[in-house]
Amino acid sequence: MNKALNLISKSLPALSRGDSAMYVLNLMDELRVNDLPVVENGLFIGLANESDFLNAEVYQGEVQAELDLLNVSVLPDSHVLDVLKVVSENDVTVIPVVDEGNNYLGSITSADLLDHLAEMLGAMREGGIIVLQVFERDHSIQQIARIIEENNAKILSLSVVAVSEGNLEMHIKIDLPDLNPILQSLERFNYNVLSKFQASQYDDELKDRYNELMRYLNM
Repeated sequence: MNKALNLISKSLPALSRGDSAMYVLNLMDELRVNDLPVVENGLFIGLANESDFLNAEVYQGEVQAELDLLNVSVLPDSHVLDVLKVVSENDVTVIPVVDEGNNYLGSITSADLLDHLAEMLGAMREGGIIVLQVFERDHSIQQIARIIEENNAKILSLSVVAVSEGNLEMHIKIDLPDLNPILQSLERFNYNVLSKFQASQYDDELKDRYNELMRYLNM
C-alpha cells in the first residue's frame, strides 16, 4: 500500500496535444490542481502547469510541443516517502507514475498523497504526541520503545529530524491520550521532553472555561 502504484487516482485524466487551453484551465479548476500530465500514444510527454496556458502567444490555444513541460515522474515501485520528496522538490500538485519504458500508468494528486501520509503516520488515530530532544550519539529507539511499552502504550509513528549538528528531535505518536505516566518514565531516564500534545491538556482547558462560565452565571 505504500508504493506509488497503489496511490494512483482513478479519476485524474491526462492531456493530449490537441486539447484547447480553455479546456485545460477549466479542467484544472474543476479538479483543483495546477498540473496535469501530457500523454501521447500511451507515453508520458511531460507535466503541464497552469501557468503554461495563461500566455496565448505561447500556447496558441492548444497543447503544443513548445510548452515548457516538466519532465518529472516516479516509478510504480517508488515508496510514498520518495514520492513526497519528488513532489516537494518540484512543487507540483500532481505527480505522474511511469514504468521504465516511460509508459504512462496514471497520476497521484498531492491531496491524495497527504491523506495517505496522514493515515500512515497515525495522524487520524486518537492518541498523544511527544517531542524529545536527543543527542545523535546517545539516542536509542529500542530503549524509548521499551519505556513506552512498559506503560501499556504503543508507538503509532516515529520520525527523527536533525535540528543541528549532533542534535535530533524525535516526534513520537502514541496510542494513549494521557501521556503523563510515559513522560514521568522518560524524565526518570533523563530524556529531554521538548513538548507534548495530549487530550488531558484540552480537557483541563475545557474544565477551566466551564468553571469560569459557572462563576459568571452565579454572580
